Amino acid sequence: MRHDGYVAINSSETSEQKALIRRRIRTARAVQAPFVRAESGRTFAHGILEVINPLRPTCIAAYFSTASEPSTDELLHELWSRDIQVLTPRVDGDDLIWVETERETPTQIGAFGIREAQGTAMVDLGEAQVIVLPALAIDPMGHRLGQGGGYYDRALAKFSLPPLLIAMVHNDEDLQDIPVESHDARVDVVVTDARVRYITPKQK
Repeated sequence: MRHDGYVAINSSETSEQKALIRRRIRTARAVQAPFVRAESGRTFAHGILEVINPLRPTCIAAYFSTASEPSTDELLHELWSRDIQVLTPRVDGDDLIWVETERETPTQIGAFGIREAQGTAMVDLGEAQVIVLPALAIDPMGHRLGQGGGYYDRALAKFSLPPLLIAMVHNDEDLQDIPVESHDARVDVVVTDARVRYITPKQK
């Protein structure tokens, strides 16, 4: 992964610090009213489309958000309406597999209470020109704090040069002081409910 000289230290203390931050953010997310979440979902979708429109991608990996995460519902509908191939993850053991997902693709609640597409059209993640990632927090350099399972870190570690990585977090979850380990992914763009922040310079 791209750490640009950033030195990360692995330690049990780092893991404990991450766990504390995760609990704090999950608690704050749990009390957000559903109508606020739905409204902010439109803002998130607008921000991501602002980033990807100049790139004209034909395939994007995204995800079905949980009840407490920033909503991806509006984003997914926008991508489908533009005839963009959408890949969503499904847990398979310790890894993620990627399913071509359409508006009519049946879903069911899978591992960790996450909605998963039940289609059989598996696609290599390398086909995606853009990957939209869930996150709990992002630091100033773009390092991502995930849920702790390491699924996305393992998926992204397979790339020698990943595609454009976009993380979705609430505005107060961006620019967090979070401990970073050597396997933590660094994203290119952070989209919040208030702004778009580029870590990697904007592509012309």
